[in-house]
Amino acid sequence: IDAAREAVRIAPGKIEYRKLLADISATAYDLDGAAAQYEQIIAQDSSNVEAWYNLARVYQVRKPLKALETYERFTVRFGPEWDVLLQTADLCNKLGHPQRAAAALRMMVDLDPGNRELRRTLAQTEVRAGNLDDALAVYANLRDMDPDNLGYQAEIAGVWLLKKDYAHAAELFDPILRKDTVSVDVKVHIGELYYGQMEKDTTLVPLTQKIFEKIREANPKDWRPYWFLGGIASGRRDDSLAVKSFRRVTELASWNADGWVFLSSVYLTKNDFQHSIGILEAAEKAVPEDFRVNFFLGVAYSRVGRNPDAARVLEKARQISPRDTEAIAQLALVYDSMKRTDDSDSLYEEALRINPEFSLALNNYAYSLSERGLQLERALGMARKALEVAPDNPSYLDTIGWIYFRLGRYRDAESFVKKAINKGEVSAVVHEHMGDIYFKLNDMDRALEHWNEALKLDGSNTLLRDKITRRSL
Repeated sequence: IDAAREAVRIAPGKIEYRKLLADISATAYDLDGAAAQYEQIIAQDSSNVEAWYNLARVYQVRKPLKALETYERFTVRFGPEWDVLLQTADLCNKLGHPQRAAAALRMMVDLDPGNRELRRTLAQTEVRAGNLDDALAVYANLRDMDPDNLGYQAEIAGVWLLKKDYAHAAELFDPILRKDTVSVDVKVHIGELYYGQMEKDTTLVPLTQKIFEKIREANPKDWRPYWFLGGIASGRRDDSLAVKSFRRVTELASWNADGWVFLSSVYLTKNDFQHSIGILEAAEKAVPEDFRVNFFLGVAYSRVGRNPDAARVLEKARQISPRDTEAIAQLALVYDSMKRTDDSDSLYEEALRINPEFSLALNNYAYSLSERGLQLERALGMARKALEVAPDNPSYLDTIGWIYFRLGRYRDAESFVKKAINKGEVSAVVHEHMGDIYFKLNDMDRALEHWNEALKLDGSNTLLRDKITRRSL
């Protein structure tokens, strides 16, 4: 490199010297140095095809957008060349520019019009770009080349499905679904197309369900139709069918973590944590390295008071995904309940370093500090920040109210905790807080009203019962 640089310094106009320096730099992985030399060569001779191509290739490693721009400029200047167009299309797909990818693929088809796979790739790219009529035109050419190809027919039907011409789509799909010789993979793919469109148009739900029921009947040992039927049932709030379908997924494909997670979620959403634990403990044995299984099992354990078990699986979740703030905050909450406040505080600090706007960590950390009477002004700031993110969250309203209580600002405390209660169903703790606030405001009748309401919600709270008996904090 030193010698080549000296040669370029002595004779800067010698293109072959710059090319040598660029080649050596690229070999030494000094890509910026190589790019600088290719740019100089192009500045001296803009018709140097090799320099343009090599510049794009060097950019492609670390600067894909500049590489794409260079390839496209190459095509404008020198005309379509196969390798350049191939790199252009690949970059466009990776960078999420299907329109530009389709433009490159059209030129490739002009260079090799008999290439069926290339035409099919173009048709699929036109679909991703939203050019549905252009896609149909390309598929029409493919059908002319191979009229018996069921793959083309299925993809054409998929385009009509996207155009919401369901009758036309069904006309093409039905013969494929009825054929015993068509593989289950093709039939599941057709069902997937309907499933994807179903999320945009709920009128397709019965038809989509019927398709997967037929696939299930013909292929009772294939887990995939059960998976989609479970998803459809979940969307329709049919919990019994969802459970039945997802449980079958776990039996046929125990390696599939999604089946376990979605089965447990049916119970988690109903706060049925005991059922969730049973499912997730089985999942832990089948897919021990899945983050979601460990995280949701930790949540379920914590809800039933099994904090040591919760800590164990949440620590495992953190090992799998160290920067997941939900897992960090959940583990912090568990450690706080276990009176391991140093560990809890450290975890909350870590979560907020990763995401300073994470409202759950802000709220829970603020509440934990207020319970211990520590850093109350900082806790108030965190609680306010959490409330800015979710101003209608009853827990967040209660937290800021309780911090005001700890600061001795009882009217402010009353205002926020009252808002929390007015939002709807709240925990026994919130009513107990309101009772404590009214006691400090010398309103014993209202204090007793909220303490008794709290006792109705949590009859095992002996400290609260004693508070009511002695009519004092």
